[in-house]
Amino acid sequence: MGPKVGSDYTVVVIGTGFGGTMTALPIARHFKDHGAKRTVLMLERGTWWTTPLSTVQDKAVATYDFLQRDKRQPVQHWAPQNHFRGFIDIITRCRRRAGNEDGLIEVTQPGRTTLFGLVRLKNDGVSILRGCGVGGGSLVYSNITIRPPELIFRDPRWSGVTWSASERDQLYDLAREAIGRGVLRALDVRDKVDPPAPGPNTGLSNIVTRTATLDPGWVVEPDPLNPKRGRKRLDLSLTQPARDAAHRLWIDRARVFQTAMAELVKQGLADDYGAVDLAINDFDPDPTHPPNQFDDKGNAKNYCERQGRCNVGCLPGARHTLNKQLMAAILGQPAPPGGQPIAPLLPGVLTLWPLVEVDVVVKRPEGGYEVRFVRQDPEAYLRGERRRVRGSVTADTVIIAAGCVGTNEILLRSKARNTIPNLSPEVGAGFSTNGDYIAFMDRTKERVSLIRGPVTSSFGHFNTAIDEPEQDQADPNHPRFHTLEDQGIPPALASLAGVGLPLIRSLSKGRHHFLFLVWTFICFGIRTALRRIGDIFAAFFGNPFKRPSTFQSEEELTSRMMCVVGAGREEAKGRFRLGRGPGATVLRVRRDDKKDFWDDPVYADIERSLARLAPLFEDPADPQPFINPFLTKNVFGKLKMNSITLSHPLGGCRIAADGHAGVVDEYGHVFDASTPGARGFHKGLYIADGSIVPTALGVNPSLTITALSLRIANNAIQELDPTKDAVR
Repeated sequence: MGPKVGSDYTVVVIGTGFGGTMTALPIARHFKDHGAKRTVLMLERGTWWTTPLSTVQDKAVATYDFLQRDKRQPVQHWAPQNHFRGFIDIITRCRRRAGNEDGLIEVTQPGRTTLFGLVRLKNDGVSILRGCGVGGGSLVYSNITIRPPELIFRDPRWSGVTWSASERDQLYDLAREAIGRGVLRALDVRDKVDPPAPGPNTGLSNIVTRTATLDPGWVVEPDPLNPKRGRKRLDLSLTQPARDAAHRLWIDRARVFQTAMAELVKQGLADDYGAVDLAINDFDPDPTHPPNQFDDKGNAKNYCERQGRCNVGCLPGARHTLNKQLMAAILGQPAPPGGQPIAPLLPGVLTLWPLVEVDVVVKRPEGGYEVRFVRQDPEAYLRGERRRVRGSVTADTVIIAAGCVGTNEILLRSKARNTIPNLSPEVGAGFSTNGDYIAFMDRTKERVSLIRGPVTSSFGHFNTAIDEPEQDQADPNHPRFHTLEDQGIPPALASLAGVGLPLIRSLSKGRHHFLFLVWTFICFGIRTALRRIGDIFAAFFGNPFKRPSTFQSEEELTSRMMCVVGAGREEAKGRFRLGRGPGATVLRVRRDDKKDFWDDPVYADIERSLARLAPLFEDPADPQPFINPFLTKNVFGKLKMNSITLSHPLGGCRIAADGHAGVVDEYGHVFDASTPGARGFHKGLYIADGSIVPTALGVNPSLTITALSLRIANNAIQELDPTKDAVR
C-alpha cells in the first residue's frame, strides 16, 4: 500500500520524544524490511544538540561538524560551563522563549499576563518544564526507567487498556531494551534477526559508586516488576563484607539516601528502596555479565563520569538521549579515526525536519491528513538568520507525539477550528501533575556532595495506607502511593548557592522575563563583585590561614545540602483549555473540582514522608526541615504554594473505552465522537505520548510511555500493512 494520490508521506510523526521515536523507528523499520516505497517524516520544533567536548567515542569532536556541515542540520552545543557563566548560558541561549524558539528548555506557565508579559496577573498553579530539540524530553530528563506498581493499573480509568499481566511484562522488558540499547536493536533481538542492528547504547545501569568499575558491594534482590535486573540496594545487614563495610566507595548522596530509607522501611514507614535503573552507559563490574564498555565491534563506548549535569547536557555523551538513535537511523554517524562515515540504518525511509512548530492537523475529504506548521528556514538558520515561514505536508497517517502539553495544544486548536471534526469533548481532560514535588534541606549532618554523580541514584516507595488505612479501604482502586528520589543539581546552578532558592521562587511566580533576569544579573553581579573584592583584599592582607568563600568550589558550596524529588498518585482532575482574552497564555489549565493543584492529597502525603525523612539527614546542631522552594507565606503567615513545578505532565488525551470518556483507545486511535456510542475512529490518526496516560503514575513516566508507544506502533504496522507479517 503506497501513499494516496497527493500524499507527500505515508506517515508523519509529530515529535521526537519517547512517543515519537518509539513509534517512528519501528514503523520505518517495517517499511524498509518489506521493500515498499513508503516513507516516514518526523517533525521536531527544536534543533539537534551535542557536546562540544572530546568523548571516548568522538575524540575529534566530529559530531557537530557531521551534523552541521555534512548533513546541513541545525545543531547546538550543550552549555559547557560549570559555574555562574554556565547558568547565564542556560537561561539565555538554552532557554526557549519568544525570539529564541530553538532553545533547549522551555518553562510553560499557563495563566494570564499584562504589560507585554512582564507582569503575571494569574498563575494557573503549574509550571511545566519541557525539552525542546531532537530527542524531546530525553534531552533533559533524569534518565530514570522505573515501572509503576501494579496497583496503578487497578484504577478503573485504566480499564480501556486490555493488556494482560504477561503482555505488560513483555512490553516493559522490551521498553527497557529499547531505551537501554536502542529500539531497532531491541526489535531485531526479539525477532531473532541476525545480525541485529547495532545499538547506540550499552544498556541500563545502576550508578552508585564514585567512579565506574568500582564494586558497589550491594545486595541484589528479586523484583517481580523487574525480574531480569532485580533490585539493588545498600547492604546494611549484619553480614556485610569486611571490605568497605562503611560503603566509602559509594556516591555520598546515594549512600546517605539509601541508609535513611532503610531506617524508614525498618520502622514500617516506607515500603521499599534501592538503586534506580538509569538510561546511562557505565561500566558493569559484575564479571558474570557480558562486557558493556564496548560495542559489537570492540570499540569503547562513552560512560558516566559523575559530572551531575544530566538535566542540562551530558558532556561525556553517556546518557541514552533519543537523538543518538535518530541520528544513527536517519543520518548515520561520523567517521571513526581512519575510517569512513557509518551509513544510516534506515536510508530513504525515515526523514526528520527540525525547527518545525505544528499549528493544526487537518482531516482531508479525500482521505489522509494535512499538517500545517510554522518552520524556520533551515538554510537561513545555518547562515545565522531567523526566517519563519508557514508550510504544510500531507500524509496517509499522522501520529501526534508532541508531548503532553504540545499534543493537547495541537488537538485543542484542531478542535476549535474544526480541522478535525467530531473530536471527543474530553480533549484536555484528565491532566495530571503526576504528583511532582521538590524539596531542599539547607544543612545536613553528613556531606552529600550534591553535584557529584548522576542526577539521581536511588528511590524510595511509600504506600500511605499506614497513615490513612480507611481511605484505601473506602477506595481500593485509588490507593495513595508516592515515590521519593535523591536529586543532584548541575554545578552551574550550584554556583547560585545563597541566592538560588529565592531565584527559583521568583521564577515560579512567572518572573522569568527579560527585565527580571537583567535585575537578577545586576543584583547577583553587584553582590559577587563586592564579596570578591573583599575576599581578595582579605587574601592579601588578612589571615593567610583562612580561605575566603570566593575560593570555594561549587561542590563545597552545596556539600551539606540535600535535594529530594517526589512523584505520587495525584488525582488527575486537571483540564486544559485554549487561552482567551488579553494576556492569556496559549494554554490554560484548572482542576475540574476547582481546587488548587497543590491541594491534592498526595502533596500532604509527600510532605509527611519528608518530615519523617528529615531527622535522618539534618544536623542535630542546626536542624533544618525539607523546604519546598515554591512555598511562600501569605499575609496570615500560612505557607502557600504559588505553582507546582513539574517535568512529568500526563493526560489530557487519555485512553478510554469510547469517545465519551476519553480521546483515544488503547492503541492510540483518535475517537470520532459522532459515531454511535462514540466508538468510531478517525482512520489513520493516532496519539502516542504522555498525554494518553489516563492517571498519574507516581513514578517517572518514560518507561511506561515507551511501553505504550511500542504497543501502538505494533498495532499501527498491522493496520498499515495487514497482508504482511507485522512485528509481534
